[in-house]
Amino acid sequence: MERARPAPLALSRPASRSFCLLVLVPVVILIVAPIASAALPPLSPEERDEQATLIVTGRVVASRTMTLRKPTETVTFVRLAAEIESIAKGADALPALAAAPATPAKRILEIRCRRIERETPGPHGHDEIPAEGSRFTMWLRQNPASDPPQWEPLEPNGIELLDNSPAMTFPVTSSPPSPRDYLVGGLIGIAGFLALVVFLWRRRAIR
Repeated sequence: MERARPAPLALSRPASRSFCLLVLVPVVILIVAPIASAALPPLSPEERDEQATLIVTGRVVASRTMTLRKPTETVTFVRLAAEIESIAKGADALPALAAAPATPAKRILEIRCRRIERETPGPHGHDEIPAEGSRFTMWLRQNPASDPPQWEPLEPNGIELLDNSPAMTFPVTSSPPSPRDYLVGGLIGIAGFLALVVFLWRRRAIR
């Protein structure tokens, strides 16, 4: 007498849907998360005037840069020495600077900027950073996280170049694949494999 073969285990339709969602949701989150972190929108003239503690016009007399390369981005930090020509807002924040109009050497203000080159969406720092010799108007505020606090332009468009002055140029660098890239690729492969297993399992159960 032939023994009856046990029926293959079949996943119910709700269970199979829950299983697929459990596998696919983390993949979707990893893919969509960088897109949700979009670049900062430009500030309107009114927003710049309101948010800035200090509004100055001047000329860059010296600059220094430092580049930090990360797996997913390259950040260039820029330190500017600027000769201030006029102060449109916030003169009380720099009394020594405002009191020395006839001494250019005493009207030097140090300003910190940054530029971020990345392959995924997200903040990119300042739109235009003036090169040495360039004239500008900047909308500044102090970064309370730095010690001592440093003057920084508002991001992304707290700098306006004057007299067709040139901006700094930054080389475009290509970052190597990050651990996140490998993780996303691996999860997509696993999700595809498991989806195929579920499909074949259900097909066999129907037979």
